[in-house]
Amino acid sequence: MVQTELAPGLRALGFVGAGRRFQMRGVGQVGEIAILQTSTPRATRFTLVLTVSATDEWASQLRIRPYLRAAGHTAGAWQERIGDLMLVGNAVPIGDLWWQIDAGKPFAKTAEEVLTAVREFGLPALRAQMKARARA
Repeated sequence: MVQTELAPGLRALGFVGAGRRFQMRGVGQVGEIAILQTSTPRATRFTLVLTVSATDEWASQLRIRPYLRAAGHTAGAWQERIGDLMLVGNAVPIGDLWWQIDAGKPFAKTAEEVLTAVREFGLPALRAQMKARARA
């Protein structure tokens, strides 16, 4: 699903990347959407983690501690899960939101729902954080 549905949709929104990590660069900032998943033989559950960090800070940390990228550390960064950005009635976040794909079942509607969540909630939050951190 990531390769056939999510990756093209995220690229259409301005992200670059592959696998389970997609980035958007700004002035001195990088925004990232990472897919966090758990799998069984029958199904895969996943959520999205959004992060914004300074590009120079991130690059310098990777030179000193290259294992940080693999471990997903985001020292000094803003980070939220997509469900915490999705508000019910413009006031209360949904909270810990996970989607599930069952083996052998169609997933186009799930992919469309995920991309809508990114477009309506994730992308505006990433852009706002990137803009705020660039001014700071």
